[in-house]
Amino acid sequence: MGSEPSILSIMQRGYYSEAKIYLTAIKLDIFSHLHTPQTAEWLADTIGADSLFLKRLLEALVAMELVKGQEAQFQNVPIVTEFLSRQSPFYMGEMMLLQDTEWNHWGSLETIIRSGKPAVTGNIFMNDPEQGEKVHRVLAKMAKRMAPDLLRRFDLSSCQTLLDVGGGAGIFSSEFLKAYPQIQVTLFDLPQVLPITQKQMEKEGLTDRVKLIPGNFNQDEIFGTYDVVFLSDILHYQTPDENGSLFQKLYRNVAANGRIIVKDMFLGDEGSPGWNAIFSMHLMVYTENGRCCKRQDVKDWLAQAGFVGIEEVERNAVLTARK
Repeated sequence: MGSEPSILSIMQRGYYSEAKIYLTAIKLDIFSHLHTPQTAEWLADTIGADSLFLKRLLEALVAMELVKGQEAQFQNVPIVTEFLSRQSPFYMGEMMLLQDTEWNHWGSLETIIRSGKPAVTGNIFMNDPEQGEKVHRVLAKMAKRMAPDLLRRFDLSSCQTLLDVGGGAGIFSSEFLKAYPQIQVTLFDLPQVLPITQKQMEKEGLTDRVKLIPGNFNQDEIFGTYDVVFLSDILHYQTPDENGSLFQKLYRNVAANGRIIVKDMFLGDEGSPGWNAIFSMHLMVYTENGRCCKRQDVKDWLAQAGFVGIEEVERNAVLTARK
């Protein structure tokens, strides 16, 4: 059981300051220049800022434990360099800056909760293709970093075919293909997404082993049967009814003795719901139907569709089942 919050921590939660300091540092691209220790004066000359005011910002970033400060020099902590430096293959600053552009939605949170009505219709991928492409780029980087760990949890050496439902840029598909040379992939996603997928497959030299199918998985039939059906971060954009119906549909696409793999952000039944509960609020603000699903609900949808041997492979993150 965690300790109770202090008066100071309760007060700090009401300030917007930390979020704005953090997002401003990303906008100024500060973290791309602090791989090694640098002075505030040098950084101010480099990015075009006032050195005295910039130093105060850097000292605030030290207090937030994003930057280390020693002898008037400042340097990123390692994880900040990995994810917030533009030189990193895993740069995710674009995703963070979306929070700045979407402030008006957060400003409507009280109204959303009182009315029970979302502030938007659809989601960013449908409503703003340009911003949606930025999100896809960041999600692709996240997927590339997470894929090796996911692949270690499964042995697909006997599988020949894989269906990637809502596969986006196709990063997970790419990693499955590279790990298992015998597998052929069918990736099903919205038609506006597939040009991004095509570029990724061309870059990886995998176009001969991937079939891209345009469609809406809630509305359109998905043809064929596959040894593996894979879903990554689909469920949290949908209603419970849509998710239950999707599993009913996908059951028909899984070959006899085949498996389904479901990766998402689940709310567990034990203790504190953790960060996924905060992310569920993010979905309330940014999407029409989004929410984090309870892990047990996902298990129930799988069972009701006919799947058996339901197993949690990663806590509150990955489930698998067989036909």
